[in-house]
Amino acid sequence: MSSITQAKAEAQKLIKCYNQLQAEAKNANAIEARHKAAEADKLVSQISALQLAITKLQAKERENSKKTTTKKVITTEKRVTRDKSKVTDRIQHLEEAQHKTQSQIEHLTRAKSELNRLKQQANKHVANMVKERRANNEKLKQELDKLISKKEEEQSVLKQELVSVKQQAQKDAESLKVQRDAARAMIERQKNLEKEQLSKPHSHKKLLIIAGTVAILALLTGFMIASIFTKPSVSSARSTTNVKTNITKKTNKKNIVKVMEVYQDKLKEMPVGPLMIKLSGGIFKMGSKLPYSDERPQHQVKLDSFSISKYEITFGEYDWFAGATGRQLPSDNSWGRGRRPVINVSWYDAVAYTDWLSEQTGYNYRLPSEREWEYAAAANSDTTYWWGYKLEKNYANCAICGGDWDGRQTAPVGKFKANKFGLHDVIGNVMEWTFSCFRPNYQNAPSVGNMWEWKKGKCLKRVVRSSSYGSYERELRTTRRNKFNPNNISPKIGFRIVREN
Repeated sequence: MSSITQAKAEAQKLIKCYNQLQAEAKNANAIEARHKAAEADKLVSQISALQLAITKLQAKERENSKKTTTKKVITTEKRVTRDKSKVTDRIQHLEEAQHKTQSQIEHLTRAKSELNRLKQQANKHVANMVKERRANNEKLKQELDKLISKKEEEQSVLKQELVSVKQQAQKDAESLKVQRDAARAMIERQKNLEKEQLSKPHSHKKLLIIAGTVAILALLTGFMIASIFTKPSVSSARSTTNVKTNITKKTNKKNIVKVMEVYQDKLKEMPVGPLMIKLSGGIFKMGSKLPYSDERPQHQVKLDSFSISKYEITFGEYDWFAGATGRQLPSDNSWGRGRRPVINVSWYDAVAYTDWLSEQTGYNYRLPSEREWEYAAAANSDTTYWWGYKLEKNYANCAICGGDWDGRQTAPVGKFKANKFGLHDVIGNVMEWTFSCFRPNYQNAPSVGNMWEWKKGKCLKRVVRSSSYGSYERELRTTRRNKFNPNNISPKIGFRIVREN
C-alpha cells in the first residue's frame, strides 16, 4: 500500500475520532469540553498537517508519474524515431530498387523491340532471298526445259537421219550387191574370153586391162560398204529425273580412271540438289608412306560404288536448306556467300543437311567416311598431291599456292583444276567434315567396306580431312587427318557429301 493511501486511512481514523470527541464534548462539562476542544484542535492541526503531507505526497506522486510518463514518451518517441528512420531507409531502398527495376524493364523492352525488328528484317531478307532463288531456279528450270526440248528435237532429227542413213545404206548395199554380181558375171565372161583369145596375138594384153578394171571396181565397192556400215550410231538419251552426263574414260601408264556419271537429284523444295559424281568403287592403298603416325599403317581397302559431291557444299545450297527448315544462317566472315563453300558449320549442322537431302530426294545422303573421302581425293594417284609430288601454282587455294585468295579467305568452288575423278578443291580452300569417328591410327582397319564403324560408346572427336586456305605445304597432302569436337565451328571447316548408290 502506498504512503498516500496510508495517510488517507490515518486521516479518516483521526476524523472519526474527532467526531466522537465532539459528540462526547456536548455531554461533558465545560472544562472537559475545553480540554476536548484543545485535543480536537490538536487533532485538527494533525489532520491539517496530514492533509498537507497528503497533498505534498500527491503532488510528488503526480510529478513522479509525470516524469515516468515523460520518460516513457521520450523512449517511445526515440523508438518511433528509430523505426521511422528504418522505414524511411527501407522506403528509399525500395524506391531505388523500383527505379532500377523499371530501368531494366525499359532496357529489356527496347532490346525486345530491337530483336523483333532484327528478326522481322532477317525473315524479310530470307524471304526475299528465297523468293529470288525460286525465281532464279524457275528461270533455270525454264532454260533447262528449253535445252531439254532442243536436245529432244535434235535427238528426233538424229533418229530420223539415222533411219534415213540405214535405209540409204540398205539401198546402197542392195545396189552394191547387184554391182558385185555383175562384176562376178563380167569376170566369168572374161575368163571365157581368155580361153577363146589365148591364140590371138594381143588378147593377153586386153585381158590384163579388163581384169585390172574389174579389180579396181571391186576394191572401190568394198571401201564403200565399209564406210557405210562403220558409221557411229546415235544412242537415245537416258530418260530420268536426274540430270546426267558421261565423263570420258582417261588412261595413263599406272592407273585407269573409271567411267563415272555426273548428276543432280531433283528436290521437293528446289529444282535440283548438289552436283554429284558417281564412282564405281575399287581397291586403293589408304594412308601415307611418310612417318605420320596417325596415317599409318598404309593398308589396302576395297570400296563399293558410291557418289560424292563434285564441289564442297556452297553457301547457296546450305542457305536454301536453312531457309526451308528455319535454321540459323552461318556467318560468312564477310567474304561472300553464293558459290563460296559454306563455313562456320558444326558436324551436326552438316549431318542435318544430309538428312534433309535424304528426305527431299528419297536417296540416302550422308557425310563421306574418311576412306571414301581419301579414295575420291587421291583419284587413283599414289603421290603427295593428286597431281604429283611438287606443289604447283593455281592448283589449290592455300597459304602458298599462288592464288588470289592465298592465306586470306575461301575461294568460290571450282576455281581450280579438278582431280582425275572430276572433284574440285580436295586440297586447300576448306577442311571437310567426315562421318568417321577419330582413331589414333589405322591399326586393325578392315580391308573391305566403305565404313569403319565405331562401337566403343560416344564419339568425342570426328575426323576432318585435308587442308584449308591457310594451310602450308606440310599440311596439303590428300592423306592429311585432323580431329575436332563435333560441336566445333570454324571459318576453315566446311564439308562435301556422299550418296549411297
